[in-house]
Amino acid sequence: MTILDNIPFDFDAEAFQRTTHIDPSAPAGRHTARLIAQAVAAARPKAVYRACYVDEHGDESIELEGTRFSSAALAQNLAEVERVFAYVATCGNELEEMQHAEQDALSQYALDGLKEMFLRTAVEYLKQHLAAEFGIEADALSSMNPGSGNRNVWPIGQQKLLFGLLGDVEASIGVRLNDSFLMVPNKTVSGILFPSSVPFVSCQLCTREHCPLRRAAYTGIAEPVGH
Repeated sequence: MTILDNIPFDFDAEAFQRTTHIDPSAPAGRHTARLIAQAVAAARPKAVYRACYVDEHGDESIELEGTRFSSAALAQNLAEVERVFAYVATCGNELEEMQHAEQDALSQYALDGLKEMFLRTAVEYLKQHLAAEFGIEADALSSMNPGSGNRNVWPIGQQKLLFGLLGDVEASIGVRLNDSFLMVPNKTVSGILFPSSVPFVSCQLCTREHCPLRRAAYTGIAEPVGH
């Protein structure tokens, strides 16, 4: 398992203000502006990954380094792929702890937006790192995520297998699974990155129309994407 815990970031205050509509000069926004500055200074986005080779391709399952995942969609997407990257990326516990300590709704909202921003930073850094280390185009990396999409696509319970494949994720970057297999901090993403000629995201298999995190239209099927 490789740990990326020194991820650089460049906070764009103007973009954050446009996204959240928080005016730092307004009376209600002054405390939040100070909090944002503290949060940006404290934030430590992180990621871990493991390069894995496919041991066995099945119609409804795939085996990676001795760990078998049951998902027809995952098996279909990896049908022509030999090496993938299991990963977890997170905004970091620093922002999670600050959010829990705040009581007012505006501060909670602002910190949630920051957490989302730093999660995106961690994911993009991970892709760029993989591109440099393994000679892969970052834009050619697609992702599947346990629990993303409709419930039968890749069951969220297999988060436990993914974390087991990676190693001690909590000790490495502070991310843990709760009893429902949800990740803490909540602005964390896990899954498998794989090279593909046709971009794929789990949103293509999700029928939730108004999801705020939707990145692609629902197609209903996972087409084999090759590499």
